[in-house]
Amino acid sequence: MKRAVRAILRLVAAALVLFGGLTIGLEVVRHRMRSESVNLWQCLLGGCLIVLGIILIAFSSRLAEKLTDDFDE
Repeated sequence: MKRAVRAILRLVAAALVLFGGLTIGLEVVRHRMRSESVNLWQCLLGGCLIVLGIILIAFSSRLAEKLTDDFDE
C-alpha cells in the first residue's frame, strides 16, 4: 500500500513541476511574441508550483509512510 501511495504522491508532484514550468514558459513566450512586459505574478506562481513539487517529491516516502501506518497494521 505504501508503494502505491508514494507513486501517487510523486505523480502529483511531477504534475506540479510540469504545470509550474508551463506557466513560466508560456509567460516568456507571451513576452517574446507580443513584446509586453513579463507578468511577475505568473512567474512567481510557476516558481511556487515547482518548489512545492520538488518538496513533495523529497518528502513523498515519509508522507506515504505516515498516511499508510493505520492500514499496514
